[in-house]
Amino acid sequence: MRHSIFDILSFFFIGQAFGCGYAAPCNSWIKNRARLLHREPTSPTQNLPFIVYSFVHMKVIANPAAGNGRGINHIERLRKLLDARRVSCEFLTTQGPGHATELAAQLAKSETRRVIVAGGDGTVSEVINGLAGTAVEIGVVAIGTGNDLARTLKLPYNDVAKAVAVALSGRARAVDLGRERRRFFVSSVGLGFASDVVEQTNRRSWLGGSAKFFFAVHRALHKLRAIPILLELDGEARELDCVSVLVQNTAYTGGGLLIAPDARIDDGLLDVAVIGAIGKLDLVCNFPRLYRGTHSNHPKFAVYRARKVRIETATPLPVMLDGDIWGYSPIEAEVVSQAVKVVVDHE
Repeated sequence: MRHSIFDILSFFFIGQAFGCGYAAPCNSWIKNRARLLHREPTSPTQNLPFIVYSFVHMKVIANPAAGNGRGINHIERLRKLLDARRVSCEFLTTQGPGHATELAAQLAKSETRRVIVAGGDGTVSEVINGLAGTAVEIGVVAIGTGNDLARTLKLPYNDVAKAVAVALSGRARAVDLGRERRRFFVSSVGLGFASDVVEQTNRRSWLGGSAKFFFAVHRALHKLRAIPILLELDGEARELDCVSVLVQNTAYTGGGLLIAPDARIDDGLLDVAVIGAIGKLDLVCNFPRLYRGTHSNHPKFAVYRARKVRIETATPLPVMLDGDIWGYSPIEAEVVSQAVKVVVDHE
């Protein structure tokens, strides 16, 4: 198979964004497996602080499919950690898309005070859609592939022992949510390159981890094109050409992409990150900067802030919401201030 110079450069620079150079997904996977296989055994209660909390009204919503199917192992470890602390709480296991929202909505009607969510950003998003506007506190055991909420709130991710310690003994913090018509979003909603990556990722369920995301990005780059949009911010409209636009509640999207470095999850505003009509090679070469959040001085990148955002396109385009395809444009988003309580570490 022959590769163009664009293919070679895209493999190199996307790999650099992952911090591993060329063939990053394979190297990253090998290193992660080696780390997991050779790490020193730890006690289930190692590094856990003394916890003072009433667990009578606490539940766990767990997604065994999180983290490309590795969630089931993380959930078993979570059970052992809770048992070691003599914490008795009911485990509710999700059976498919949307089930976490149903479970959370049922718990909202009960005496449950705190829910531990063991899953990725998609699972957390579903649970929040069932608990938004209630007094139920949400502890996050982030075991997904993205974990953008955990990154934003400086919570442990893919470290069950540390995450459960925070989820049990941390303090509740009121944070904002975004709402796209009838659905809340935790991290982001957007279209263009971002939604193309999600679509390509969903088509490669047979791949795992970084490899799936890597090749999804590569395929989406081949489809990259400028999209004329009408962007309305708090009623003020402007016409733009862009390859991607993301309405951010968090600083991160796409599993560590620091697309809106100055975004705050409790400021009552949404950050709108626009990638203008940029060329493929230019975008590829700036991938490392996107992951580091050092792209703000690039002329094709811009961030706006607003409470209400509307994005219109000439023809309906797929919309990505918290890592899943959610309908088609236009996008009508607004911030909902202090809509949910998330358990964070004591600061």
